[in-house]
Amino acid sequence: MPGWKIGQDIQDLLAYAKAEGAAGYEVHEVRLCQCASCGGRVFGLHGDPEENTAKRLCRGCGREHFIADSGDYWDDSKAGIMVCECDGDSDEEDFELAVAFSLYEGGDGIRALAVSSRCVACGRLGYWDDWMVRSGDLHLLDLA
Repeated sequence: MPGWKIGQDIQDLLAYAKAEGAAGYEVHEVRLCQCASCGGRVFGLHGDPEENTAKRLCRGCGREHFIADSGDYWDDSKAGIMVCECDGDSDEEDFELAVAFSLYEGGDGIRALAVSSRCVACGRLGYWDDWMVRSGDLHLLDLA
């Protein structure tokens, strides 16, 4: 896969997410996505990059979870699925996901975030989207 960054494991995903930044800002914290119901770390990813929304779907138990404040802006009719070019058939793939956060100076709020991924099948590292956080609320750190 020429030109693609490949990750061997979760640590590579975390390093990639930190290095890529969040909406052009330095990343201060990266949270690995993990299902609150079953502890799973493999997901499908749906969302709308134009509306800056993302929802992960646990492959272990099927639970859906909005990333950060995406649920406040979600529109099912505009949501697409994240795919990896390794498969070639545009079917939904399996990913490990991480959310990188840029904090305001002093750490009193979230400035921006970015959703990064590692394809379970081929290891390709990439991102879904990044956006400025409308509210800045620190509780969004726990909604990766």
